[in-house]
Amino acid sequence: MIEWLTRLFDNRTFMRINALFGFLFLGYFLFFYFSKEGRDERGRGLVATASLISYVVLFFLLNIFAYFLPWAMDNIVRLANGIQTVYSLFLLTTDIALLILKKIR
Repeated sequence: MIEWLTRLFDNRTFMRINALFGFLFLGYFLFFYFSKEGRDERGRGLVATASLISYVVLFFLLNIFAYFLPWAMDNIVRLANGIQTVYSLFLLTTDIALLILKKIR
């Protein structure tokens, strides 16, 4: 398992794909934020709640990544992949929370 993760996180192509997903997730969040639905009071409340949920998840993700930091610092690509993965998961959590809250409220 560790060997597989090492090969994956040492791969520059994985880093580019991960960054692409991060930009897509950020783009969706910004699209909703600046859309007509996101500008009213209900939309601002959804954005605020989704941001709060993702902030809690970011706290856990950064603490988990800190555990793997000595392993990640062996290679700069591995470290960049780890940071990008945390960022992408953070944005994915924000988008999923936003979609769920749109359905609930």
